[in-house]
Amino acid sequence: MSKIKPDWNKIYSAISPKLLGICRRYITDIYTAEDIVQDSFITAIQKNHQLNDEKALFAWLKKIVVNNALQHIRKHSKDAFVTTEPSEIPDTYTEMEHHLLEDKNVFIYDFTNEELLSSIDNLPPHHKSVFNLYFIENHSHSEISGLLGITVNTSKSHLLRAKKSVQNYLLNNFVSQNTPKNKIAQLLVIFGLGGLLWAQTFQSKFAEFKISPSKKLQVPSGIKPGNILISSSNRTLKNKIVIGITFLIIIIISLFLFNHQNNLSVKTFSTTSSGQIKNQEKITGATVTNSEEKASQEVNTPLLNQDTERKVASNENKKVPVNQQHYDEEKSIDTKKNRKKIMIKDSLHETPQKVIVVKKIIKRDTIFVER
Repeated sequence: MSKIKPDWNKIYSAISPKLLGICRRYITDIYTAEDIVQDSFITAIQKNHQLNDEKALFAWLKKIVVNNALQHIRKHSKDAFVTTEPSEIPDTYTEMEHHLLEDKNVFIYDFTNEELLSSIDNLPPHHKSVFNLYFIENHSHSEISGLLGITVNTSKSHLLRAKKSVQNYLLNNFVSQNTPKNKIAQLLVIFGLGGLLWAQTFQSKFAEFKISPSKKLQVPSGIKPGNILISSSNRTLKNKIVIGITFLIIIIISLFLFNHQNNLSVKTFSTTSSGQIKNQEKITGATVTNSEEKASQEVNTPLLNQDTERKVASNENKKVPVNQQHYDEEKSIDTKKNRKKIMIKDSLHETPQKVIVVKKIIKRDTIFVER
């Protein structure tokens, strides 16, 4: 439903009689009650943005009217909503249930709206407020204590005194031998359910109680009526949209965080694996170089040994002097050491590679020389 602009004059004409009837139960003077209804409409116009459901308009205005009426009673009443002294608080349960044991209950008779209203008007303002709130507005004693600023026991005490006063007033002023009786009410009293007649009687009689106001709605020039009333369906749709968008945002954020964590875990795994690979390469490289050194040493050793043997054999055949033979052996040993140093240096600086060793044996003829 789309937004609408309320016509307050039309609203006032439609529901002000019922609101005035409600206010009249609290305020005896009809003109004062009418002024309170006018002020309540002005308050509603100023606070129109607080209304979220146009179907709750009457209940909202009724609450404003009742609150304004209670404030008026507090301000102008000589009887304050004082708390009763503990010694004055009666046994609430005993006194409220005592009428169930009576053979005669006042509400077995039928009364008119005017008669019931006059019995309420006969009450003091603080008793009247508690009586209206409890039996007609259906508030609990704890709610009444919050509205009036009194204790729960004080609310119960005011209600007891109000009930006694209403019952005595109706019996003394309107009950006679010719007063008609309600058969259903008589049955309730016989079965011990006479206490239900209080709320039932007043709520049924004042449910459609109306008083037409004597003047139209008068809005001061400085007050501008509200522009919109938001319907319940529109409000519900907006709530659903907001909830849906919120869930969507939560899902997107969750997916983003999940992917981010996965990426971090993958990067960490790749870093650790690369580090392990590098360590393995270093270890493998060192192993390869060591094996290459050993292989080169093993290859070079038999070659050197063969060369040495050949030289010794040739020296023996040639009958070389001993000094010369010793010099040749030292030279071969030095050559062997130099080769080892060269191989170690090369293996440290060069990258590890596969080494293929080819063993070449050269056979030489032995020449014997005779002198």
